[in-house]
Amino acid sequence: MSAASNQTSSLSEELERERIISLDKAAELTGLSQDSLRRHYAHLIRRLSPRRLGMKLRDVLAIGSAA
Repeated sequence: MSAASNQTSSLSEELERERIISLDKAAELTGLSQDSLRRHYAHLIRRLSPRRLGMKLRDVLAIGSAA
């Protein structure tokens, strides 16, 4: 039974990293400005609606560890 619960927790971690967060939150987590994110990481930004932008949490964490 513990193996099944362990597998469930690792799956939820993987899914959590695929979650899209706002550009405000991404800037806060990376320590970069929104303008820097747009300039250097535009290929990772997702358009959520005509006025909302976001990034996948896994991409934000990768930027944070590289910076």
